[in-house]
Formats: sequence, C-alpha cells, structure tokens
Amino acid sequence: MIFKLFFIFFLIILIIKNSESVDSTVNVHLLKSRTELASSFKESLSFKTISFDDESNKIDYDEFLKFHNFLQNKFPIIHRVLKRTIINKYSLLFEWTGSDKTLKPILLNSHYDVVPVTESEWSFNPWGEIRNDNIYGRGSIDNKVVLMATMESIEAILANNYTQPIRTIYLCFGHDEEIGGMNGHRMIARHFRENLVRAEAIFDEGCPFLASNFIPGFHDIIAGVGVFEKGYLFYKLTSKVNSFTHSAIPPTESAIGILSKALAKIESNPFAPIENIEKKNQLLQLFNGETIKSNPFLDSMTKTTTALSMIHAGSKPNIIPTTASAWVSHRIINGNSIEFVKNRILDLINDTRITMEIEGFLEPSPISSPFTTAYQILKQTIYQQFGGYNVKVVPTQLMANTDTRHYWDITDNIYRFMPIVGNFMDFVSIHGSNEKISIDDYIKTIHFYKKLILNFQPFSNSSNTNYINKNLKINDYCPNSIYSK
Repeated sequence: MIFKLFFIFFLIILIIKNSESVDSTVNVHLLKSRTELASSFKESLSFKTISFDDESNKIDYDEFLKFHNFLQNKFPIIHRVLKRTIINKYSLLFEWTGSDKTLKPILLNSHYDVVPVTESEWSFNPWGEIRNDNIYGRGSIDNKVVLMATMESIEAILANNYTQPIRTIYLCFGHDEEIGGMNGHRMIARHFRENLVRAEAIFDEGCPFLASNFIPGFHDIIAGVGVFEKGYLFYKLTSKVNSFTHSAIPPTESAIGILSKALAKIESNPFAPIENIEKKNQLLQLFNGETIKSNPFLDSMTKTTTALSMIHAGSKPNIIPTTASAWVSHRIINGNSIEFVKNRILDLINDTRITMEIEGFLEPSPISSPFTTAYQILKQTIYQQFGGYNVKVVPTQLMANTDTRHYWDITDNIYRFMPIVGNFMDFVSIHGSNEKISIDDYIKTIHFYKKLILNFQPFSNSSNTNYINKNLKINDYCPNSIYSK
C-alpha cells in the first residue's frame, strides 16, 4: 500500500513537472518535454550567426549554414511538409500551403542573426547556458526566440494531424536584420513581389510586453502592439578651418569650437511633441501629461528624438586640428519627415563652415489599423495567453526599426510584438550583456504562436473547432478612427 501511494505521488510530481509543455486550451500537445525544449533552444544559441556592420570583421557564414542544418535535424516534419526556399544563400522561406488559394496568406517573420558580443561583460556563456531556470545567450530575446518558438509550435501542430491550413502561412527568416536586412528580408519581399503575393497580415518582432511597474505606479502589464515605427536620419557634421597651428598659438576659433557650438544648439533645441500623438499611439492614453514628460521612455514616443552619438577630432594634444566631425542620430516620429528634420537642423546651425553628410535615412512607416480582423485575432490571442494577468493590449509605436520596412507594399497590416513580459533589465540586455529568457517564458512563447496560428484559421483536414475567429465579429472599417482609410 505504501509503495502504491509513493508510486502515485511520483506520477503526480512527474505530470506537474512537465505540464508546461501541454496547453489544455488548444488540443495540440508539444512534442518535447520542458527540459528538451530548453535544451534545443540553448543549442540554437550556440551558432554564432553574428552580423557585423563594419568591414574590419568578416561574417562567418559557415555558422549560418550550420544553423540551417540544425533546423533540419530538429524539425523534420516541417521540412517534409512545408516547402523550403533558400533566399540569397542564407535567408529561409517556408511555405505552408493552404487549401483556399483565394485567401491572402499571413507571414510570420523573424531573423536569426545577432549582434556581436563582448564576452568579458557576460556572467554566463553568451552562446547558450541554462542556469537557475533561465536560458542565457545572444539571441535569446532578439530574435531566435521567435524563430524557434514558431518552429516548435508548427512542428507540434503538424504532428497532431493539423497538416493543411485553409489559409497559406509563410515563415520568413532573415539573416541580416541587425545590419538593415538588405540581403535578407528585402530579398524575401522581392520574391513575394515577383510572384505577385499580397499578404493579409505580417507578424514580426517588436517590443517585449512591459511588466507591472515598468512605468512606476502602473501595475498592469502593457502589451504594446507596434502598428507603426519611427523613421531615422543619421548624418555626420564636419567643421573645417584653414589654419594649422601649434597649440601654443591657437586661432580665434577652432574646428572643435565651431562644431561644439553647433552641437550645443542641436541638443538644447529638442523637437516639439506632435500634437494629439496619443490618438495614433494609444499606449500614451494610459498616462497623464505629467507622467509622460517625466518618463524618458514615454516622452520619446511623443516627438522626434536627437542623440549625439560620436565625435572625432585631432591626433595629438599639441596640434590644433583643421577638421572636427560628429555623428548625430534622429528617430523621426510619424508627423515629421526626413526633409523637415534635416532643414530644421541646418537652420539651427546656420554656419556655412559646417557641412552635413547624410549616412542613413528612412521615413516613418505607414500606420496599420488596429481594427482589422488580423489585429483583433492577435489581440484575443494575447488575452488568451495572458488571461491570468491584468493586461492592457494597445496599438503603439515601436521605438526601433525592423525588417518590416521591406514589406510596406506587401500588406497594409503589419503588427510588431514580442509575447514576453519584460522588465527594465531585460530591455537593457537585448543588445547588452546577459541576455536571457526564463524557461517558462520560452515555453509560453511557443504556446502563444501555436494559439495564434490555430486562432487565425481552421484546418481543412481536422475536426478542430477550437479557434476563436469562428465567431469573431470585427468591423474592418471604423469611420471615426484615425486609422480608417
């Protein structure tokens, strides 16, 4: 009797231990245990798929091809059922063909390249380590987590005999997002144009959901869905003087002094907030004006920002340089333009001895509507996943740029999000040190993408009816909204 009781107790503990791999809300079980899922994800981080933006470091594309082989070995069903196309040698496109060709496809986008690592600044192995129920490694948030969670979810869906969706699904995995995506997602988007593919919606990486008290005093989780992005303008300012003298005989004005005055004007004259920006960025509606102004994260969402990022002048302490250069970065809010920002800066400087050399630019993105069926299904999936928490789902502005810039003419409906609840240190770690995700959060991310896929459509050869869009009633057009077209 004692042995039987012990055996039953052992089974209960075993079930609880692995319960994170089973989601009772949708009748699709993951194929691996909690430990196996964590181990596979850790292994994905071991591939040093680093994108360097300077020519002094050569990208090791062998690591990218090794990652391809890793995916083939880990997800054999996907590679057997879905059509895989290699785009421009290293980016991957998987097509999960739907039975109804009249329906526009959805795109699940991510990237698997990562930024470089300074290993001395890490307390854990930056290429994959499991410690204290956390998975550490470059890419654990940005952005292998989305790729791996998507693959694990679809592998499980296929294994549970959900083999053909009604609507075609594309998995688009870029290899150079961290340096602009010009050879990755830009080429995938070109592939779609050449094949006359228009998408119903694109779901791509975005900001992690804001944990309780991320904004002091606000206790709900904020699930921000990026419906638009800021643009950017990067440029170099250079001042020149004709005199070249020893520091013992300094000129009245030096190149450094001239440039410094210009930089001081730029920094002391910030751009004004855009009027009624909260109508576009509904996250701001959660806070009063005083809170927004006092919080740098929120305040940056109201206007075009300015950052003085680099400066260079001189070669020796006792020689006065004839030139000085500085680099400036603006993130341009919807409502301003590249031309407006450039002209305003030149007017502020008002000095012909200073030249501006533009090194990078992108207009603010179009705004996607939060009243489409696609957005509402995403919103309901977030509530479904985080139903045990107080969560606010709001359309917002993404503070960074993504590869979605290459898809503006593929669909009007682009939604950027990261279904992970993050605190301030998680944000700091994304391009910093000790980037990590908890094992539980990784498994929840897998379940999230599984739900999103199942919620978005039924499957033609399955009796499954547990998808929320069956009875979803959404008005695609809302005439009183700024998002209406």
